[in-house]
Amino acid sequence: MCMDHGDSLCSNPQLPVEMEEKLPAVLRELGHLAAHVKDLRLSANPEPLPTQLDHVRKNHVILNVLKAALTEDRPGLKRPVAQRMASRIGDYFLWNRATSMPVIHELGALSAWWTDQAPLEIIHKVRDIALDFILNGRVMPIQEVWKDLLEADLVYMGHCVCRSSGIANDFKDSKGRIYTLTSTKESQRLLNRLVNRYEHLVRMHGRAPNTDDKYRQLFERLIAYRKAGDSRYSIHTLLEETYPAWEFLPVLKKFTQSWIRGMHKNRKAHQIHKTLAVEMANIFFLARGNMFTSMKIIDTPYTICSCPSPDTGGGCTLTNWYYHGLSNTSLIPGKDPSARRRDKEGAVLPCNQFPGRAHRECMGCGCKHGSSNPRSVGAVLRQADILLKEHGLSIYKS
Repeated sequence: MCMDHGDSLCSNPQLPVEMEEKLPAVLRELGHLAAHVKDLRLSANPEPLPTQLDHVRKNHVILNVLKAALTEDRPGLKRPVAQRMASRIGDYFLWNRATSMPVIHELGALSAWWTDQAPLEIIHKVRDIALDFILNGRVMPIQEVWKDLLEADLVYMGHCVCRSSGIANDFKDSKGRIYTLTSTKESQRLLNRLVNRYEHLVRMHGRAPNTDDKYRQLFERLIAYRKAGDSRYSIHTLLEETYPAWEFLPVLKKFTQSWIRGMHKNRKAHQIHKTLAVEMANIFFLARGNMFTSMKIIDTPYTICSCPSPDTGGGCTLTNWYYHGLSNTSLIPGKDPSARRRDKEGAVLPCNQFPGRAHRECMGCGCKHGSSNPRSVGAVLRQADILLKEHGLSIYKS
């Protein structure tokens, strides 16, 4: 009811301009979410988890929170009780199967995105507080990603919610072509390394161990394309058939395995051999310009995501907020201070490799600063080969 003028003057109420502009986008996204409601009715994946993940089969949130509250701090560790309890809640949130269903997970991401569109300064403050304590990503240089993947007991690849929901639209460039930064020769070199590695695993074990049939079938097709001289032997084929499953889920103590459990139950996570994961990471970093982040929710690290650069499709939730929304908490610089580009006095300099990142400080994604070509494919692969050799893994000329 119109309090000032009576009902007769309010028969055709006008929406605020901001709401008129946003309503179509909100309705479109709600329609997208509604299309995924059927996922709630799907039965869980009956395939058992590997024995390495036995400990995540059950999760009692109340008992775990109480246990966290009563646990005494280790000497020298000052971690507040509230923080430990929040970590347990976050772990349960990631463990729960419903969380990784698109209709639930995307709603969470999209709700934050809608909120960020509000034309109020206070929203940006609230957003930064929430990102700081609830959801953020610590940038990981590619060198750290290799190390974590090779030290993991198992590695899964999981779907990226920003990409599956449409928040990140980074697969193709503005001309509708699959987005890649590397030349045809460089792309072929990267793909050859991956396929050669797969063939080596098959020769050694009869089949690639710890690798889902989904990936085995893809690599077998690529081998057939290469033998036949088929144009489909291309990095574009690999990217097209793996998108949007571009998250790495290593089985390591530093990451909760609860997220793997939830994703596995919803058929959103599939095993890939750790050495194949390393080569996939090289492709994401060099051919796509992706930025790896150790993502954390409610103080619980749960995945290594290959976040899209803001140069393609505006980025994802974290990179878009950081580079376009000027958030200071959605992305956190890497732990290694030497990974960031600096001047002679040690001050951090802006990124000089990507136009979309040039207005903010270098975050330390893995470029070799000080060289004539910080993102040289050959230089990066040589670094990878040194680490592979340290782990007793064969090096293949690509």
